[in-house]
Amino acid sequence: MRYLFILLMVCSCLCSYGQTVSGIVTDKRTRQPVTGAWVTSSKATAISGIQGEFTINTAKSDTVKVKMQGYKLYGLPVNPSAKKNLQIVLEEAIIELNVVHVTAKRDRVKDSLNNRKMFAKEFNAAPPKLKDIIVVSSNPGPIPIAGVTIIPSQFIKALTYKHSREYKFKQVLIRDEQARYIDSRFSERLVTELTGLKGDSLLDFMDKYRPGIEKVKTMSDYDIRAYINISAPKFRSSFVSKAK
Repeated sequence: MRYLFILLMVCSCLCSYGQTVSGIVTDKRTRQPVTGAWVTSSKATAISGIQGEFTINTAKSDTVKVKMQGYKLYGLPVNPSAKKNLQIVLEEAIIELNVVHVTAKRDRVKDSLNNRKMFAKEFNAAPPKLKDIIVVSSNPGPIPIAGVTIIPSQFIKALTYKHSREYKFKQVLIRDEQARYIDSRFSERLVTELTGLKGDSLLDFMDKYRPGIEKVKTMSDYDIRAYINISAPKFRSSFVSKAK
C-alpha cells in the first residue's frame, strides 16, 4: 500500500508539470485594460491588475479562461512556445431587456445571486465524501481491505482539498461576497450622515473602524449606528492627538 501511494504521488507530480504564462486583458471596443477579471486554468486562479496584467500557472496543453461580469466568457488554448504577453480581448455581452430601471443604489442580494450563478461550479466545490472514498464491494479494487475498496484518487483529493485551486478560488469569492455585505451595512453614506466626516478623514475612519464579517452578522441596523456614533469621538480624539 505504501509503494502504491508513492507511485500515485509521483504520477500526480508528473501530471502537474506545467508552465507560467502572463498577459494582458483588454476591452475589445475601448482597447482599455480590464481590471478585476477572473483568469483561471486547470492549476491556478488569478485576477487581472490595474493595467489588465496577470500571471498564472498552467498545465501542459491547458486552456486559460477569463470571466468578467458584462463580458462574454473567453477561452484561449495555451501555446507552449508563447509563455508571455498573451493578448486577451474581451467582448461585451449583449443583454436584451424589456424594461430597464436605473438606480443609484446597487442591489447587493441580486449581485450576490448573479455572482453565485456565474461561478456556480466554484461555489459548489467540495471535498469527496466518505462514500466516495470507501466503497463496499466484494470485487477486488485498487486497495481491497476487508471487503471494502478505497479509491486512492478520491482519498488523495480529500487530503489535499484545502490546497486545491477550487478551494482557494471559492474562498476568494466568499471573501469578496462578505466584503460587499459589510460595505452595504457599514457604508460611507451612513458614516457621513452620522459623523459629517468626508474625504481622507472619512476613508481613515472607514479603514480603522470597519467591523469584521462575524461582528456585522450579529449587529442590527441600530447597533451599527450606535457603533459609529461611539467610535466617532474616539477617532476625532486620536486625530487631534496626532496633530499635536
